[in-house]
Amino acid sequence: MRFLACPLQGTALVNQTPAAPGFGPAGFHPHAFGPEGRRASLARDRICGHSAAASLSNNSKIMAHRHFPATLRSLPHRRKGIHPMHALSKVHIKNFRSCRQVILPLGDFTPLVGQNNAGKSTILDAIRLVLAPKAFAKTDANDPAQPIIISACVSGITDELIAQIPEARHQAAINPYCIGGDLWIRISALGSARPSTEVWENAELDDQGVPTSWRSYPTGLPQAISALLPEALHIRAMDDVQEDLGKGKAGSTIRGLLDEIMAPILTAHQEVQDALTAVRNILGSDGENRSPLLTEFDTSATSALSSFFPGLQLNLDVPSIDVKEFFKSGDLNVTDEISGQTRRFDTLGSGAQRAIQMALIRLLADIRKTRDQDLSRRLLLIDEPETFLHPQGVRGLREALHVLSKSGYQVVFTTHSPLMVSRDNAPETVIVRRSRENGSEVRIPMGTAVTQAIAEAQAQSRTLFELGNIAEIYFAEKVILCEGKTDQRLLPLIYEKLYGVSPELERICFVALGSCTAIPKGFSVLTAMGIKCGVIADLDFAFTHARGPWLTKECEEMDNVKSVLRVVSQAEGFQLGGNGMPQKSQSGTAADCWAAFARHAEGRPLANAAHEAMKATFSTWVWPMGCIEDALNIEEKGEAAIIAQEDSIRNWQPEVIDQEFPVFRSTLDWMRAI
Repeated sequence: MRFLACPLQGTALVNQTPAAPGFGPAGFHPHAFGPEGRRASLARDRICGHSAAASLSNNSKIMAHRHFPATLRSLPHRRKGIHPMHALSKVHIKNFRSCRQVILPLGDFTPLVGQNNAGKSTILDAIRLVLAPKAFAKTDANDPAQPIIISACVSGITDELIAQIPEARHQAAINPYCIGGDLWIRISALGSARPSTEVWENAELDDQGVPTSWRSYPTGLPQAISALLPEALHIRAMDDVQEDLGKGKAGSTIRGLLDEIMAPILTAHQEVQDALTAVRNILGSDGENRSPLLTEFDTSATSALSSFFPGLQLNLDVPSIDVKEFFKSGDLNVTDEISGQTRRFDTLGSGAQRAIQMALIRLLADIRKTRDQDLSRRLLLIDEPETFLHPQGVRGLREALHVLSKSGYQVVFTTHSPLMVSRDNAPETVIVRRSRENGSEVRIPMGTAVTQAIAEAQAQSRTLFELGNIAEIYFAEKVILCEGKTDQRLLPLIYEKLYGVSPELERICFVALGSCTAIPKGFSVLTAMGIKCGVIADLDFAFTHARGPWLTKECEEMDNVKSVLRVVSQAEGFQLGGNGMPQKSQSGTAADCWAAFARHAEGRPLANAAHEAMKATFSTWVWPMGCIEDALNIEEKGEAAIIAQEDSIRNWQPEVIDQEFPVFRSTLDWMRAI
């Protein structure tokens, strides 16, 4: 009997990677059961009577929600008693591939960003293995003479949660090792031997927060851990889709997703199991309603055999089919709405296959957000989910994964796309880097760095908002904070003219914070995260917002600065505020006054001294002549002026820049040396 499960119908795929509409939910229904009897037919009709279309093209329709069984359409407001769930909160990886010594914090939703070959996928493999141990490969050890050790902390385990574990003996096995809601487990192995499994023996931790004493798993603990955290669903970047779909491997991509999606449907349709039971009773050798034709065959075959081997009896037995195995034998087909052609999933292009994988994740999110949370919380590990997707699809997928992280899943994924990092998940994003000396390393997440670098809660929130909107900082080796967008947009063009390469290719990122007030806090946070950081700001920054966080406000230097400002303002008609600093007036802007200050005979040495001090001590370049417009000898500011200057710079030659604007090579040479 062949079974066709057609989760995605009405799909148009015409030489294009699916865009955002391809992430609509899809309905699932078995098809072509065949005439196995009235009860089986009834079950078929009840399931197949509902269909849904999930289009992966711009001109297709999404019409799935109304086709789900009522049990899948429960309203969110009916979900009562939901509490924060348990989760892996920390992973310690030692001597596993490029991870010589890595300690990784995990949240409900953790993006891992970094360059290729940094060790991101290795971290996902380590998380998967600590929950479902199996023998390591001979090449997995960074140092073959030392054991591989992977430890993990499960946090949020309460007495109420333990009480929900089905077996009392499994509850008793886990209870002594849950200390303060935490449970530490680890696997370790030398070479390719099967890993030993251990649990922490007491609450003593080393200076890195990892247990110091371990013992072997007691009887019943593996089952208790599996009840809380079952084997992770791992979606790799380049899965063999045909093998994945055909084998039905545990933890595999498509099959794992389909199992997760189909679980509530199977529960809702007990009649499918009843129908299969009826079929077994008809076809099985010991069936209660065995077919007379099969009974006649058994009798005739036994009679024919008796003349050769008396005393032997033949029975034709049809193996029973479990409903889960029944679904595993199905195919995933895609139908083109335009041509009507139906094809197997694995015959499509890579982009379409990946899009369908991600569409299933989106569907899973839609289902899970309307279901009560279970005892178990499954980890969803995904390598580069954005692969082959349009920008709109990437954003939709990011939101679907975020929904799953709040609906019974813990999500950890690797990414190369800034679109997968948003202001909401920026605090938990982890940067993975790799060096020759230390192998793979993880940087402190922004949320932790902000807490460490900034004491005031309101300032923490504001800095998170400002930096969280700048996803590019996670994908650069060096970040240059700029006071305004003029520096941010013009300096990369000048850089490319002088050095013949885009700063992006050298992993340098220019970030405009919009004002100089955010610079000290942003610099402190990025430094705490271990990111190389520099600042390019106007001259006034050295005498205004750098005072307090970095420099002394009241000092002889500031007295001299204010004295020169008074002279300049009187001579050129600028207006000073009550604090003795320039302010905007009809006579000119504050920037104009600072430029005049830098040109003044007594102001110039003060400007140069501040420039050198900020550069040497705080990795900050303040324009000694005032601002970048003064360096370019232009007066206009604003968007139109920036665009005009961009067009002009594109026609510049390096020798012209060095001759007419030598300050820029000095600026960028300093920046490259940070």
